[in-house]
Amino acid sequence: MNEILFVDDEPDILGGLRNALRRQRSRWNMRFAVGGEAALRDLEARPCDVIVSDMRMPGMDGLTLLGLMRERHPQTARIVLSGHAELDTVVRASSVAHQYLMKPCDADTLCGAVDRALGIQALVTNPELRRVIGGLGTLPSPSATYAALTGALADPNVSIGRLAEIVRQDIGLTARALQLVNSAYCGLAQRVTKVETAIATLGLNMLRHLALTVEVFRGFADDGSTFDTLERHAFLTARLARRLAANQREADVAFAAGLLHDAGAELSFRSGISLLDAEKDSLGATHAEVGAFLLGLWDLPHAIIEPVAYHHASLDRDGRRDTRSAVTFADALAHDATGGSTAEGIDQVLAEPSAFGDVARWRELARAEARTT
Repeated sequence: MNEILFVDDEPDILGGLRNALRRQRSRWNMRFAVGGEAALRDLEARPCDVIVSDMRMPGMDGLTLLGLMRERHPQTARIVLSGHAELDTVVRASSVAHQYLMKPCDADTLCGAVDRALGIQALVTNPELRRVIGGLGTLPSPSATYAALTGALADPNVSIGRLAEIVRQDIGLTARALQLVNSAYCGLAQRVTKVETAIATLGLNMLRHLALTVEVFRGFADDGSTFDTLERHAFLTARLARRLAANQREADVAFAAGLLHDAGAELSFRSGISLLDAEKDSLGATHAEVGAFLLGLWDLPHAIIEPVAYHHASLDRDGRRDTRSAVTFADALAHDATGGSTAEGIDQVLAEPSAFGDVARWRELARAEARTT
């Protein structure tokens, strides 16, 4: 049975949660801790699968508690349930929490968030892999992006389109923006997959805070060359995937999935994990699965997560032109155009019959795109 720990400094709130979630007793073993210190004592005796914590608590606040959870129990999914919605609070929480829910929160919404976190965890049973991924709060973000965004935001007439151009070129900032706009903090009825929509919804002030937080927490120790290569490949794949999409609606999703498809590769480099077959040997998963797992914990739309998880799989045998096949084909084209990878399967993907038609024409277009990326 899954272990869920709820933390708040007000016993009445915990009592309300206990009552509202009583129907989940057959599925979850629910524990309740009054304050951060009590939560840590509880966890010393028995770990949990998901922790749901308030932010503002006397003594040890939620930010400190979840930060310690990331260090000591990284395999645990971390959810904030708070009645405070100030920009600084939300953005700082996003550095240590996978999801952010607002009080008052109905039982169905809370159960859905916990179930999604448990569902993503169920996909990866290897405890070492969950430990590595769970210990990371954010994808790395290069300082050049922050500088460009800061300069653009200094212009009072800057357009959403111009800001989107900058954000799209940064995997970490794109992922964080999509994570936040799809959280309960924004409370949108529909899932957001388009960067322009995310920026317009969050607002420029939030974008500024978001960029600063990603920069502060990036902690990327690589010399830059590997990171730059990944960034260029991701941006090229995203542009090609958008061209390959069947329609405009899928084009937006394909671009986001293409941009984030190698998120797990960055995590592999940060944690010292090698790619593809070596990843399977060391952790039982490829960087595609690693990336999909983290993006799932962040509660990004399934339409983005699925292409990320399967971008090294074969094309659909039925010849369907969907987002998943567009990202797979775009990834192969991008590798082929730059000659930057000898990954197994690239030539096979380009040799398979598909709904995309003339491969030679797409290869030529990919090379042209690569020269401008």
